[in-house]
Amino acid sequence: MKRRSSLGIALGGLAAIALAGTTLAFTGLTNGSFETGTYVDNGSGFQQLDAPNTSIDGWTVDAGSVDWVGTYWPAQVGSMSIDMSGVNAGTLSQTFATTIGNTYTVSFALSGNPAGLPTVKTLEVSATGGTVGLYSYDVTGNDLITMNWRPETYSYLATSASTTLSFVSMTAGAFGPAIDNVVVTEIVPTKDDCKQGGWQSMIDNAGNSFKNQGDCVSYFATKGKNLGALPPVVAADTSAATNADSATAKQSKKQEKVTARAERQDAKDKTKSQADHGHGSKPKKSK
Repeated sequence: MKRRSSLGIALGGLAAIALAGTTLAFTGLTNGSFETGTYVDNGSGFQQLDAPNTSIDGWTVDAGSVDWVGTYWPAQVGSMSIDMSGVNAGTLSQTFATTIGNTYTVSFALSGNPAGLPTVKTLEVSATGGTVGLYSYDVTGNDLITMNWRPETYSYLATSASTTLSFVSMTAGAFGPAIDNVVVTEIVPTKDDCKQGGWQSMIDNAGNSFKNQGDCVSYFATKGKNLGALPPVVAADTSAATNADSATAKQSKKQEKVTARAERQDAKDKTKSQADHGHGSKPKKSK
């Protein structure tokens, strides 16, 4: 069973995109406070979930293990929360539909397992198309009754029609960072966001970038008919070059084998010729 001890200060890395667009409630995320699913307590106050596991509705334990915490400590919202380290560091994720070009802000409550070292727990948050956010929480002063949950946020620009949001414990062992009450809001950009260099970090709903402010304003003014002038950057396909290099290497090796075979044959023929010549020059023994 886990043991947990103590007031935390969260120092979160934030991948933020400042937009003045319309903020909308987002219903794409399921079970953000981890209240529903197939929970089996066994009297411990939490359930350890080892990867791969989908017991928590909407969420998948992708790696390591997490603890789905019930009565072991008080949740920030409802009655359930997550210790991101079960017997070892775990990864928890959910995939949901998003709109390319919109910005999504993920808010969540952060704390840490106070029953064991290290004192500072570390968490990574990432989303498809976004940078990785690094968050830390010092459990000094916390205990199993007072978790001192702190609000944190993570933002990213959607670059695909679906996003995988991942929480990853960076704390080895069984006493990791804790999360609860994950909420996502959606910001729909407007032409005003194109101003003051905003166009440089924006994309249209097809993933195209804008070459200047006018290009960006035109996209919104035409309600998406005039797409951004710069298409998405696609990684170069090096397979053809790789195949060509491979073919050249194979041909070179083949030629080397042919040359080596010819050289061995020449050496063999030369040796035989010398042997025949030497035998013919020997004087005959007299009887």
